[in-house]
Amino acid sequence: MIEGPTKNSWLHTSPVFPPGEWSAGWTDSGGPDFSPDPASTSQASVVTELVEAIGLEKAAWAKQVHGATIVRVSRPGLAGEADGLWTDIPGLGVIGRSADCPLVLVGGKRRDGSRVWGFTHASWRSTIQGITGKLVGLITDAGTDPTTLTATICPSAGPCCYEVGPEVLEAAVTLLGSEVRKFFHGAGTRWILDLWALNTAQLTAAGVSPGSIHIAGKCTICGGSRYPSYRRDGADAGRFAAIIGWNQLRNSP
Repeated sequence: MIEGPTKNSWLHTSPVFPPGEWSAGWTDSGGPDFSPDPASTSQASVVTELVEAIGLEKAAWAKQVHGATIVRVSRPGLAGEADGLWTDIPGLGVIGRSADCPLVLVGGKRRDGSRVWGFTHASWRSTIQGITGKLVGLITDAGTDPTTLTATICPSAGPCCYEVGPEVLEAAVTLLGSEVRKFFHGAGTRWILDLWALNTAQLTAAGVSPGSIHIAGKCTICGGSRYPSYRRDGADAGRFAAIIGWNQLRNSP
């Protein structure tokens, strides 16, 4: 699948979230830097820039802590500590930020035509706690028709580069069972974890059709300077963001 064009070269949209229906996409290093403290005025400023660029009215974000907490939001601004947000408020986007961890966008439609959407910050710690499948469950429980669910896994550390230690494999097996081993490749003290495939598996297990999942397929570590990478650049790395929302007024006949 091909990303959709936008008027800002630093903003990329997902093909499974049609721009006529959704405002969903991610930024790159050419866009605003999302590395400021989530509670700072600088963070609020870059959020405003992204919200305006993608055509929403406002947005909520969180202080991400590599956990499995997902918060339902009904108003803009900082929503506290969480690694996932979801909502059904028209015009309200939810934003995650990253410098290697996958950001997963999920949305769907209720039978009355209203939408429900959210994101997860699917770090390895959050992923092995099942955060992405948990988000799909919350959206479905909120009345979303499962046949309308779509999802995007934004650029992140890829299966080419995301090296972890044996303690990560051990923790994953403890929480998810021995079947999770198929997402790890390597031996001894060096393992490569495929977070794209593991989060895809969580999405499909929760009811998202494989054909409705878009993997951006861009590795932040080896993909050059287009995306910030903490693994590559350390403390000097910035942060990019992903956002999803739906604007009822814009999409009304």
